[in-house]
Amino acid sequence: MLPGVLPLKPYFREMIWGGRGLQEQFDKALPPGRRYGESWEISAHPGMESIVAAGPIAGRSLRGLVESHGRELLGGVVFDRYGGEFPLLVKLLDAHQDLSIQVHPDDAYARMKHLGNFGKMEAWYVLQSEDGRIACGLKPGVDRSDFADAIDNSRVSDAVEFFDARPGDVVYIPPGTVHALCAGVMVYEVQQSSDITFRIFDYNRPGADGKPRELHVDDALAVIDFEGPRRQPVASSTLPSAGSGQTLLIESEHFRLERFIPSGNRIDHPPGTSVSAVTFIQGSAGIQGGGDAFRAEKGDTFLIPARREFAVVGCDDSTAEYLVASVP
Repeated sequence: MLPGVLPLKPYFREMIWGGRGLQEQFDKALPPGRRYGESWEISAHPGMESIVAAGPIAGRSLRGLVESHGRELLGGVVFDRYGGEFPLLVKLLDAHQDLSIQVHPDDAYARMKHLGNFGKMEAWYVLQSEDGRIACGLKPGVDRSDFADAIDNSRVSDAVEFFDARPGDVVYIPPGTVHALCAGVMVYEVQQSSDITFRIFDYNRPGADGKPRELHVDDALAVIDFEGPRRQPVASSTLPSAGSGQTLLIESEHFRLERFIPSGNRIDHPPGTSVSAVTFIQGSAGIQGGGDAFRAEKGDTFLIPARREFAVVGCDDSTAEYLVASVP
C-alpha cells in the first residue's frame, strides 16, 4: 500500500526566458549559473519526472509509481479514463523574460499529429507580479486571415489581448487560446500532462544555440479557436468561498483547482475519488495522512493518493495558503 502523503522533489527545467526566481522566492535548490523557468512539481514525463523526496518509498519516480500502483494512486475511474497514464502536470513558472506568444492543441489534434494522447488545457494562478502582464486571447474581430497577416508582418502583439497580472488572478487557458506569460510574472500552472507548444512569435530571440527558436505557424493556425469566448484573468477575491477558507478557482473537463486559506489550526480533507496534488504557496504548516506527517514550507508539493484523507495542521501562527489540484 502506498503512503498517505508523498512529498515530491521537482524537476527543474532550463528556459531561455527563465531566471533564478524559483530559488529566491521558493527556496528551490537550482543548480548554479543557469536560468531556470519551470519547476515541474508533479510530473510523470519520461526524463522530467518528479521523485518521492522522503518516507518509505523515497527515491521512487512518479512514473514508476503509476506503473506499479496506478489504480491505487490515481483512483479506479481516473485510471480507466486515462489508460493508466498520469493525467496532470503541475508547475511553478518564473518569467524573467517574456515567453513566446503561443497556443496549444486539443487531444484530437495531438493524436492526429502523433504528438501524444493529450492536448494541453491549462490554468494559471498568479503568485507574484512586478508590473507584469499576461496575453490571453485575440482582440475582438481578429479572424484567421487577420492573424495570418499579423504573423507575416511581425505584428502578432498588435492582434493579441494583454492584461495586467495581479497576485491572486486566475487565468483559464483551454486549447486553441493564444496566450503568453510576460516578464516579471510568476505563476502556478496546472495542465494536462502534455509538453506540446506551438510557438507563433518569439521576439526574434536566439535560443541557447544562438539561432532563433523554431516557430510552428501552420499548426498554430490550424488549432486556434477564432470563434471562442473572450478570456481574461479573474480576481480570485471575486469568486465565492465555500467556507473554511476554501475557494473553487477552476473546474474543467480535465482538472479541478481549489485554494485554501486556513482560518483556524486545522483543515481536514475527506478522501477524494482521484489523486490530489497539494502545493503550498504561502507560509508553512504540517500535512498528515495515513500515519505519515511532514512539515510543509512555501513551494513544497505533496501528492495524495486517491481515497485517502489528509489534514493540514498547525496553521494558527502562520499565513499558510495552498492549492489543491485534482481530476474531476
